[in-house]
Amino acid sequence: MFTPPNYLSPSSIRLFRDCPQKFKLSKFDKIQEPPTWQQYVGTFVHDVLEHLYQVEAEERTVDRVRELAATRWEAGDWEAQVLALAEPLGSIKDFKLTAFQCMKNLWSIENPQDIELDGMEHKVEANVEGVQMLGFIDRFIFEDDGAVAISDYKTGKVPSSKFTTQNEEFFQLLAYALMLQEADQETTSRLQLLYLKEPIVHEISVTPVNLAVAKGVIVETKESLDASCGTGEFHCNITKLCDWCYFKKSGDCPAFQK
Repeated sequence: MFTPPNYLSPSSIRLFRDCPQKFKLSKFDKIQEPPTWQQYVGTFVHDVLEHLYQVEAEERTVDRVRELAATRWEAGDWEAQVLALAEPLGSIKDFKLTAFQCMKNLWSIENPQDIELDGMEHKVEANVEGVQMLGFIDRFIFEDDGAVAISDYKTGKVPSSKFTTQNEEFFQLLAYALMLQEADQETTSRLQLLYLKEPIVHEISVTPVNLAVAKGVIVETKESLDASCGTGEFHCNITKLCDWCYFKKSGDCPAFQK
């Protein structure tokens, strides 16, 4: 009844696992969720930090990141975008302060002058156990032994270990490690999540065990998605998180239609 997508990304896999109906409404019915304040903060911070690592090492200072933020703000017409948000969490000043604090916190995690990245916003496509995958890696470096270290900026809250396992927290980066392995025969040694709001770094070593777990999630999700496409049945995963779901508020989710 539905044609499965040509490829999956780590984020689309997570979306389907969170709620198949939400996946259907977004990917097949093409009902787009409006952007959120938090998403815009993340996108803006990513953009500025990407440009920070393109300047000479000695120029990577807090003053320079402030200058870059001002330049990127104007280039992206960010004020108009933030003002157009349906549910803003504050003023333009609040947005700028929140974003800049995340950028400034990078210096509490690492010294940008000591970091030379080998890749940023790196597109990778690969076939993982028969599943066509596509993704964009925030940043990576080659270690002294030739292995890859992948890192990713996060501007949201650190997930609680009560509700999120380590493999779930690092699923996106584990998927990227699998994709690099299949596409470029590159071995990934470690993964880092750089939580800029806190600031704190979560890091794990890549092992055959956690790669196997991630691979299992990819294959299992693809099989479940194909089955849903075949039957046309995308069940609603009803949890407390539904209260924050756009599709419940908009009246598009069948689980909450009267």
